[in-house]
Amino acid sequence: MLQIKNLSKCFEDLEVLRAVNLSVEKGEVVVIIGPSGSGKSTLLRCVNLLENPTGGEILYQGEDITQLGKKVTDYRKQVGMVFQRFNLFPLKNALENVMYAPVKLNKVPVKDAKEQAMDLLRKVGLENRAHAYPSALSGGQQQRVAIARALAMKPEILLFDEPTSALDPELVGDVLEVMKQLAKEGMTMIVVTHEMGFAKDVADRVIFMDGGFVVEEGAPQDIFTNPKNERTRTFLSRVL
Repeated sequence: MLQIKNLSKCFEDLEVLRAVNLSVEKGEVVVIIGPSGSGKSTLLRCVNLLENPTGGEILYQGEDITQLGKKVTDYRKQVGMVFQRFNLFPLKNALENVMYAPVKLNKVPVKDAKEQAMDLLRKVGLENRAHAYPSALSGGQQQRVAIARALAMKPEILLFDEPTSALDPELVGDVLEVMKQLAKEGMTMIVVTHEMGFAKDVADRVIFMDGGFVVEEGAPQDIFTNPKNERTRTFLSRVL
């Protein structure tokens, strides 16, 4: 479904991604781990074209998305993103946040969008908070609304950029449960996270990045119990 070939990204003299190669199959959950500054989030932002790659290709269903031009909006309808900081519209309640993109971008009738949004809020356990504004929601609730909002566009792939790192520890579990359920339902997901338990339990494949490179990749069992690269071993010894 997604193929990344020799991807590089530079910010002036700083090379953040170096010849990254990665493929993602339909229905696969790929979890990317690694130290801060290793290029994980930049990789996701390139996949969603929030950053323009300096070099290489990103093929989505065979088409190089870096050459899409004005069709980027159509592509982003298929590849949704959930951010670290929620990014909800502060002056819209939870229901309106979830409804907004289908009505605005896909021209879905308001009545239909409202029904769909309520179904999605029910899915993430927030039906009873539909009319609450972001300021009245906990961080975990805001992140679940953000997931519902991303799902409202019916994406083929969901990208998660450290979705729990801004949350209090006791709120992390609710968000991870929603993500686990999505994985069970077959959603194709690329997840950047520091939640090693989630990576072990849910990932089909784990990618370890450092210094802008993909250092090692494999099944969770292989990465966590028998990593081949010394850098991977050092990192895991510090976080597990």
